[in-house]
Amino acid sequence: MYLKNLKRQWLPGLMVLCLMSIGTIDSQAQVVYSASRHMTRSLVWLSFTNSGTSSMHYQVTPSRVMMRMSYPGELYSLYALLGTEEFVEYWGDKAWGSSAQKGFTNMHSAGEGVLVLTNVGGEKYVSVTGPRTPTEDVIPMNYDIANSKESSWGIQSIVPNRGVGPGTVKSNWWQGASPQSADPANLRPYEIHNFDYGIYPPVQNAGEEIHITQWQTKHNVVVTRKAHAWSHQDFDDFFILELEFENRGGQQLDNTYFGVMNSMYVNSAGTSFRWGHEGGLVTYRRSQALDDHYRYSEASNFENNPLSGLSPADFQGKYIMYQWDGNSPSSFEEDTGDPYFSDLEARGFPGSRNRPEGMPIAPAYQFMAPLAFRNAGASHTFNAADAAEGFVDPQGEPLSHWYEVFGRRNIDDPTRGALSMADQYDFFTSPTMDNPPSEQMQWEDLIFGPYSLAPGQKAKIVLAYGFGSSAEFEINAETGYANDITKWSWNVGDIGPDARKSLLAKGEEAMLRHLNHAQFTYDNEYQIPNAPPDVDFFQGSNAQAKITLTWSDAAEKAINPEYGQADVVAYRVYRSTWQETGPWDLVGTVPAGSSQGGTYTWIDENSLAGFQFAYNVRSVASPKSSWSEGSKTLDDLPETVRKHLTENGLESGWSAAEQRMIVPGSPILAANDAADNMESPVVVVPNPFSLAQAQSNYQGTLKLRFVGVPHQAKISIFTVSGDLVAEINHNDPTAGEAQWLLKDRFLTGEATSSAYFFVVESLVPASRGRKTKGAFIINR
Repeated sequence: MYLKNLKRQWLPGLMVLCLMSIGTIDSQAQVVYSASRHMTRSLVWLSFTNSGTSSMHYQVTPSRVMMRMSYPGELYSLYALLGTEEFVEYWGDKAWGSSAQKGFTNMHSAGEGVLVLTNVGGEKYVSVTGPRTPTEDVIPMNYDIANSKESSWGIQSIVPNRGVGPGTVKSNWWQGASPQSADPANLRPYEIHNFDYGIYPPVQNAGEEIHITQWQTKHNVVVTRKAHAWSHQDFDDFFILELEFENRGGQQLDNTYFGVMNSMYVNSAGTSFRWGHEGGLVTYRRSQALDDHYRYSEASNFENNPLSGLSPADFQGKYIMYQWDGNSPSSFEEDTGDPYFSDLEARGFPGSRNRPEGMPIAPAYQFMAPLAFRNAGASHTFNAADAAEGFVDPQGEPLSHWYEVFGRRNIDDPTRGALSMADQYDFFTSPTMDNPPSEQMQWEDLIFGPYSLAPGQKAKIVLAYGFGSSAEFEINAETGYANDITKWSWNVGDIGPDARKSLLAKGEEAMLRHLNHAQFTYDNEYQIPNAPPDVDFFQGSNAQAKITLTWSDAAEKAINPEYGQADVVAYRVYRSTWQETGPWDLVGTVPAGSSQGGTYTWIDENSLAGFQFAYNVRSVASPKSSWSEGSKTLDDLPETVRKHLTENGLESGWSAAEQRMIVPGSPILAANDAADNMESPVVVVPNPFSLAQAQSNYQGTLKLRFVGVPHQAKISIFTVSGDLVAEINHNDPTAGEAQWLLKDRFLTGEATSSAYFFVVESLVPASRGRKTKGAFIINR
């Protein structure tokens, strides 16, 4: 699109001049991707470097270490082939092959970047940090955090006992920490944790997790980027990004513009399902999946999704760019939202098993919109704190452009090296483009300016990145909260194309709701109602091979600074049988004050011993009748937030890895006296066995467990007609269980679908000869 317009607008000899100058234009700064830090507190997981990149470079293999706008955020999405000091060391390796589900990725980006456009003495220059590799002028800097307002922020948070590296420090700044002193290229973003187990956030006017990066560009323009994220369930579908641009040089910078470049993509999991995996990256190798709808609200031809019930007037003046999955022209079926159907999946699609037919894999709307960029105007004005800083206002309204993606090495963006710096500058400062007429894929920008910055002056842009989906409107009647997006998708089913498209369209309304929550958060200087504290729980198993959760009563002792008293009244236990991202089911409620010696123990009586469950324990605060923080009161709260605060009581989050736990393998029942003496029943798990049902097999393996057997025993398995199928000679002094891989006694065949009987005979001296029997069913 862009190059076609270029041919009509500029001189025929332009391309020749461009080719002559490619050698200098295409110079690039090197990025040490392993020096990234990962923001994982909200449902939107993203990585940052001090070179100004975020997410990743879409085509550079080392950038696999980066989070890529993962929503809902999950451990596998890290894809840390090269590794950093985070996540694998904290929570374990969720790499390819660890289980079918862990190969499932929710990436929504091929990278983001920050743009600085200068025009000094007639020399036009465009500094950009992504999605491609940063331009050569970009120099990482060490943010002077010790002399900043953040100097006293932060908690030295550590990996809990359930992590793989207990005691490892996760944050890298807190009061009393030492500033970094590494080579500039190896400087990491400052990661500040304003949270910990059993406490409320110490800093009330900041996110729960804050990332700070800084770099210098041409003409000594210094960019400082600060990202804020929350696990609070009313504020976890977005993060807020602050960008400050300071003229630290000695020249007047007129006709200067600042902006961002994005590469929205909804989403990689849907691509992998239908067209093939891209190796953990969004690389556009599957051109059949380039089928998203893109909209910018201020384009002259803007039309929102007509099925959402909204109108263009609901978007006007928001400067919001957003995207949602459309119907691929390469598929013979209507595939909006990428509904899962087993007979259509591409070979090698990760995580394809144990998911319902018709489940939308790409149900979300993805967006970015400004929250503030000026002191005065009809909208988007700075909050009180920023208004006092003296930031310079832009002299015009924001501009926006897009450039089509055709394939991995065929992206029509002006920074790819084919255009001179002057032509890039002229393109980015040209009028806003019309929206694409149909589904496609593109990169997009939002440009602010022009600015006139004298030496020492600053400009600021505040943005919200986020998502919305129809899951927002499926409310759990017991808790008053919306079901998670995975649970909602899980329950959609094969409802047909028209019903599916209408259902998914409600995500557009959810998107605007989340933008409204982000706007409230910024306007009130990040002071929002406090969600109750995280719960540090540990997952184990008891003598009956049932899963147990234990946690302390620390959360109910925490003082909520907004009310000056402790207010946790209960704990809710959630379980997922599929992934850490859901579907989450409420399986237990424990009232506060019922601990034994300060410790709670909850037993999952319905757990299938040895299955890979994820758990999340959430604290619940009492409902409130008042609220006042900053310049806002209860009446100012967004409707959903106010309802949760006053009617349901706020519930802690589940979006962060710190808040959930998954058993990496089958917990083994230890040998015990009751089993050795044949005093407890022998249980076959799973029973019935079925490869078609998620909770009736062990992640697709042919494994049955006989739980509660003596540590020395003979297990005989018979058909209903009495034929001996297999014998298991169990002799393990540590285990009160045995397993059978469905092999017959000759190891040449496997058990077929049928009913079977078993007899367990004790070989333990104290109970030798005692027998017990039972039955089970195999349905392959």
